[in-house]
Amino acid sequence: MNVPAFLAKRFLFGSRRGLPKTVSLLALFGVALGAASLVVAMGLMSGYRHELAEKLAGTSAEVVAMPQPGANVEEQRAQLRALPNVTAVARTAFAPALLLSSRAPDGVDALVKALELPDGLATTRLLGAVPGLAKSFADVEAKGETPVLLGAGLAKRLGASAGGAIVLETSSAALAAGLAVPARTPLAVAAVVETGFSEVDDGWAVVPLAVFERLAPPGARQGVWEMKLVRPSASGETVAAARKLLGENATVLDWKILNRDLFEALAVQQTLLFVVLTLIVAVAAGTVVSSLVVLLAEKTREVGVLAALGAPPALVARTFRLSGMLLGGTGLALGVSFGILVCFLLTVFRAVRFPPEIAKVYYLSWMPFRPEPLHVFGILAIGFLLVLGASALPARRAARMNPADALRYE
Repeated sequence: MNVPAFLAKRFLFGSRRGLPKTVSLLALFGVALGAASLVVAMGLMSGYRHELAEKLAGTSAEVVAMPQPGANVEEQRAQLRALPNVTAVARTAFAPALLLSSRAPDGVDALVKALELPDGLATTRLLGAVPGLAKSFADVEAKGETPVLLGAGLAKRLGASAGGAIVLETSSAALAAGLAVPARTPLAVAAVVETGFSEVDDGWAVVPLAVFERLAPPGARQGVWEMKLVRPSASGETVAAARKLLGENATVLDWKILNRDLFEALAVQQTLLFVVLTLIVAVAAGTVVSSLVVLLAEKTREVGVLAALGAPPALVARTFRLSGMLLGGTGLALGVSFGILVCFLLTVFRAVRFPPEIAKVYYLSWMPFRPEPLHVFGILAIGFLLVLGASALPARRAARMNPADALRYE
């Protein structure tokens, strides 16, 4: 029989009334609230980081290459597809443009992305998830019209919907010299997509690559290759092989390099937030000291009886340490469980949503909460250490109590 554990349970959960019970409950709920706050905060940062990485990876492939012009396209495609870790290769291009409609006659700024079909559906995952996109483009082109896919926010500002018509306005070399007006091309809206990534939803207009090549303004970034990988984490090997293949003058970037500064800043922010909120748990763990001091005052005579019966000071100290661990551990378990439940509900119901102007800042239209197992384990470990430290002083005081004084205590 574990005597300290038995005594700790009897001391804590025996018939307790008034102030001792109230102080213990406050300590328990204080620790639980601190742990829950920490779980929710870590879930917020982890969810944001993962969702942002997912969206960024979905708008372009894991590796982007810009080779020197002049190479044979199909030969280069075969060479890139043969690189290690590559599952799909597609060409793409980008250019800024102005979109006009009856609701927006002055135009709305947009980024036009060229999508190579069908290969581009594999490399640009967010667009590849649009049901029947290739067929929608083909149906519009069969009518002799130029198809376009709009982000949901952009379509809303234009007042456009699937089957509607807008106008694409692009510049030209003659316009730059002051010799011509901007080129205007009617477009038929083949589909509208809502990805949850504000950069795509509010600013992207996607056209087939063949159409883009006809309409591309001066300065458009063309001849860009996107590569989808089997293992995005092993992108460094693919980047090195692509640079060796395309030559030193080619630009080859992976998703880690493209977004390195952003994710480093998020990691620092998450670490600082963890440290700051750990102080809340530390303050809550301090209430365990008050609870054990009150418990010691309540059980002083019992401690004297134990000492008189021959219980060594180490047993008394261990009893109060276990009492603190039991009280704080229960609070930690309740707090972590409650925090995980809150994160689950907030994510399932998408409770934290942003208006368009805020979504442009955070790149997301809603905020997911996804606590990581490692973070939850870290919260439990640090919480137990703090509670153990908070229990040490009352336990030491109980162990040093004189039996005669304890038996005379009233």
